[in-house]
Amino acid sequence: MEYKPINFQEKLAAFQDQWSPKVIAEMNDYQFKLVKVQGDFVWHKHDETDEVFIVIKGNLIIEFR
Repeated sequence: MEYKPINFQEKLAAFQDQWSPKVIAEMNDYQFKLVKVQGDFVWHKHDETDEVFIVIKGNLIIEFR
């Protein structure tokens, strides 16, 4: 299997829509998704998996319950 680095800026330039995650990689049973966001997002949770957030530009505020 060949591994290549993923250029986030290149992937982000490929779409404009907000709140529509794009799968950019998969490993085992996990998907790595890239998304553009703006404004508030409705609280939700995933009982069977975790989420990781990497902010490329701007700010992300997460309020925990």
